[in-house]
Amino acid sequence: MNKRRTFFASLLTGVVLAGFPLIAIARHSYVQDQDIHFEVSSTISPRSDVENFDIWSDINMLDLAKLSGSNNFLRGQTVFVHMSKGPNNIAYPFAVTSNRPENTDKSVFTIRGKVTGRDQTTLIVRYNFETFLPSKPIQKVVRSDPSREAKAVLAINDKGLARLVSVEIEGKSYPYRKIDLPALDGLTQ
Repeated sequence: MNKRRTFFASLLTGVVLAGFPLIAIARHSYVQDQDIHFEVSSTISPRSDVENFDIWSDINMLDLAKLSGSNNFLRGQTVFVHMSKGPNNIAYPFAVTSNRPENTDKSVFTIRGKVTGRDQTTLIVRYNFETFLPSKPIQKVVRSDPSREAKAVLAINDKGLARLVSVEIEGKSYPYRKIDLPALDGLTQ
């Protein structure tokens, strides 16, 4: 009787532990489906000393004279840039505030960033997607001609945090993190 309980307890523990990764994958997929995707015009440049590349987009340098909201921002302060999508899924900022508003309208959204610099009317903001390690195809294209027209495709979660989804250079899309699903030998076509 004792061996039987131990066996069923071990079996139940195994089933529960095997379910955790599946639940995590399902939750991650659900969360990504809820993200807001948009594009920003960008310039991509390689760093000379490391393999990382930098993205400098239109939303990194904000002209406070053209945006509504407060003008009293300090270096290191968290800000929320209010944006809406324009033509061709490109997003444009229209306001900057220090508080994140409660918003249910998906056409107007906020992206959270940190102030890294400021002069009279210009605010320099970083959002945590600007430095990335590109794949080999992106490296080849950017290193051959860094002045090419580019767009960064971003996704914002419900807390306003941005992540890089892909980079589009002269109309061709390069996914940032493409994860190839493994397949067993003999099961692929």
